[in-house]
This record gives sequence, structure tokens and C-alpha cells, in this order.
Amino acid sequence: MGDYKMIEFARADYGQEERDAVKRVLDSDWLASGNENKLFEKEFAEYVGAKYAVCCNSGSSANLLALAGLGLPRGSKVLTSACGFPATLSPILHLGLSPVLVDYDFATHNINVKQVISQMIMEDVQAVIFAHTMGIPVNMEPIIKVAKERGIPVIEDCCEAVGSKYQGRHVGTFGTCGTYSFYPAHQMTALGEGGMVVTDDETVYHRMMSLRDWGKMYGWDSGQGGNVTDYNSPIGYHRGYTYETVGWNFKLCEASAAFGREQLKKLDQFRLTRSVTHSLLMEKLGNIPEFTTPLLPEDCDPCWFGFILTVKDPQRISRNHLGKFLEEQGIRHRPFFAGNLLRHRPFFVECVGWENMEFPVANKLMRDTLFIGCHTKVSAEDVDYIAREVKRYVNCCDS
Repeated sequence: MGDYKMIEFARADYGQEERDAVKRVLDSDWLASGNENKLFEKEFAEYVGAKYAVCCNSGSSANLLALAGLGLPRGSKVLTSACGFPATLSPILHLGLSPVLVDYDFATHNINVKQVISQMIMEDVQAVIFAHTMGIPVNMEPIIKVAKERGIPVIEDCCEAVGSKYQGRHVGTFGTCGTYSFYPAHQMTALGEGGMVVTDDETVYHRMMSLRDWGKMYGWDSGQGGNVTDYNSPIGYHRGYTYETVGWNFKLCEASAAFGREQLKKLDQFRLTRSVTHSLLMEKLGNIPEFTTPLLPEDCDPCWFGFILTVKDPQRISRNHLGKFLEEQGIRHRPFFAGNLLRHRPFFVECVGWENMEFPVANKLMRDTLFIGCHTKVSAEDVDYIAREVKRYVNCCDS
């Protein structure tokens, strides 16, 4: 590595407001999920424009809650992508559902909308779940049109896209549910972890609230101790220990919720800063003929997760070698998450019937794509340095 400082691929951005919020919780007498969670849910639902929000401990838990909240029978077909991060495929397998897989679209580096629609029509699909990858909104209009016509619930995984908008609306509000992650690498964090599900469907909301809290009756308020004399459940038992679903403990602690509330106040500024940084990177790197970057659907406003570079000709430039070079110069990067999920043994074994399917775009992105940071800590000086080093690498390949 040279003399230049390390440029991380992701960094959390927080200050005294978040520290004070955590101290407020520590100075109280309640650390488990309580009033801070309720306020975080209310404020987040209002921010994205949804009726209901459910706090949970991670974005992956949010996906599992949302899918379980639909109440699908075991074996139901659920469409998702064979590419990207496994958090959309794993809950399908965890719940005993049957995955229907589609490829990505190389032009957008996002799920292939034409394949989604084709499979929704051809297969007996009971639900759809997919990600808005890297903060780039999926072209939702044609998907939602077919979903409504056929009565198919859609779950939007916005774990990499909190703050992103499509047609003036926040992603996550077009389908039945939207899920979000507050892992520190993402656009905002809830003290290092956290997730959220939003929905306008009251039945799904009630079921998720039960599933999140060990399966307890919806409406039982465990925050601040609850009512220990309430034995008015359908089985004549304490409501706080009467169960209506087979649930999990996916609750978020109060300190995380308090931290997340402060981060939410800053999200619009985070989005603006990320957009400026991404634009600078695009200006410096977008015209290098050896690489391609994703096309955006019309009428969208991404809250960028990272800046993507895909090698056009792997015979000339190796993504792995480029990544190694960047790391040596202090420029951190990541590959395109898991790439083709079916090339990873657990999913190859579990996705019976799909193991021999070809997903050429997933393979291409797995082999030839990386992304670098465009978070709020990346400066204009950093962008100049990144561009200079990438161009130096390309020039070395030419010589």
C-alpha cells in the first residue's frame, strides 16, 4: 500500500446525537424493546409513507418476517433471484417454500424484470421477493401491474436501498411489504445492526408482530413490563404467554432503536452526499471503455450503496487482479456479493431442480464485478485518487 490513507468500501456516519440517544436509554430503567422501538417504527413508517412498520434485529430477519407474515402453505412457489446476496433466497428455504429463480439483467445489474413477469405468468407463483441491489431501484411498474392482476404479494428487499426512490415514492412501498437493513455498511445504522419491515396490510402486520415476539398474541405489550394481571386470552391464560404463531425472538433493543431514530433524521443528507460522491465517481470512471456501470430505470432517485465497475473483457482485465491492485493502493472493494447463488454448495443442494439451470448474467457479475465506496466519508480528494489508480491499472494492462 502507498502513502495514501485507507478508503473503506463502507463507513457508518454518526455523531453526538446518536451518543446522547444511547445514553438516554442507558440512563433509563428499560433496555429491551419498548418505547424507543415504538417511536422508531412510527417515524420510519411516516418517512417512507407506509401505514405500519415492525422493528427487528436485522435485514435478514426482516425478510424472514415479511415472508412468514404472508402465511403461505409449505411448498408454495416463491420467485426470487439466483444472484446477489442470499437474504432473499434463504428465507424461502427456511420456511419450506419452493424457490422459482430468475437471472439478473446485465444492463441494470438488477433482477431481470422480463423474466420476473414471464415466470409470474407461466409458474403458479404464490409470492415474489427481490432486492433493489446496491441502492438501484428495480423498474417496479410492470411487476406490480402483473402482481395486482394475479393477486401475487411482492416483498421488496430494500436492505441496500433505504432512502432510494422510484417514481417519487420510497422503494419498499410498492409491494405488500418492504424490508430494510441497518447494518453499519448500509446507508444508515441502528448501532451496528437492526432491520425494519413496512406494510399497508393490517393482517400481515399483526402476524409479523406476533412472529417477531416468540409468537405471542398480537396486542400484548411487553414493553415496560406489561400488565401481569391480564389473563383474558382465548384459552383463559396470561396474554403475554399465550401464543398464536410459531415465532422467533427478532426484537431490537432500545439503544439500537434510539440510535436509529437519530440516523433517520440524517438520512436525506446521507442520500444527497452519496449522490454527489457517486456522480463524481461516474464523471471520473464512467467513460473508461474497459468497464461498464449499471443503467438506471427512468424516474428514480437512488440512495447509492456503492459504485459498481464491471470488466467488459475478462481476457484483458482480471477483476480479481484489479481488486488486489486496488487493495494494495488502500482502496477497499467487495465483489458482487455472492454472485451466482447456485454456485455455493448450500443453495446448490437445497434448490432441487434448479441446480443445472444456467444463469449467465449471475456468472458474469460473479466473475467480473466489484464495487467501491461512495459513502459519506469519501471525499473529492479520495475520488481523484481512486480514479487515478484505476486508470493507472488500465494503462498498465495496455502496455
